Amino acid sequence: MFKLINGLYYSEHNLILDHESILQEVIDSRKNPESSTHQSRPHQQDIDDIQHTFYEDTNLYDKTFQTMQNAVGGVVDDIFGRNRMTTDEIWGHIIPPNEQTMIHDHGDMFNDFVGLSWVYYPHSPEGAGDLCFMSNVGTNNFIYKTKQEKGKLFLFSNYVMHFTPRNSSNIDRISISGNFLATNFLKNELLQDTNYENPFWKYHGRK
Repeated sequence: MFKLINGLYYSEHNLILDHESILQEVIDSRKNPESSTHQSRPHQQDIDDIQHTFYEDTNLYDKTFQTMQNAVGGVVDDIFGRNRMTTDEIWGHIIPPNEQTMIHDHGDMFNDFVGLSWVYYPHSPEGAGDLCFMSNVGTNNFIYKTKQEKGKLFLFSNYVMHFTPRNSSNIDRISISGNFLATNFLKNELLQDTNYENPFWKYHGRK
């Protein structure tokens, strides 16, 4: 289901997964890290600065990475067709009580990052804070608040600013995030899409 943010859309999807097992795997990957083939994020104990942007992130076990890649990749394939997007990275995200995720995006200022970002919630503690998107029109800033739900997946532009407010529950807020990169096949389709019919434009807007 597409939802509008001042000219841009994000989409919501319900994933059919063993949410409890995935939740535990993220917790375990923080407490008992293992080497992985994907290395989407450094392990927390390898980061000395608690202010580092990756400090709250967790490098997932390979089995968790593969589960999420298959599940979210299937949703993306249903939207764009096969071979249009490829996984760039996937990581766990753990926010303790009374902490929050600051305003950020997933874009790359040094590269032409054509793709999508996403976040999935394996649980939904009451008061843990909902995902919020930011946009602006002229000099006016707007905040669009979503509703966090167990099993919910959000897909959005990698250049949309977003944040989550303070976790006011008494347990860690845990989610899994990732980025997709457009393949050359999709890039070529977009270059020829003069009528802006590809669903990609809903997420990113017309250029």
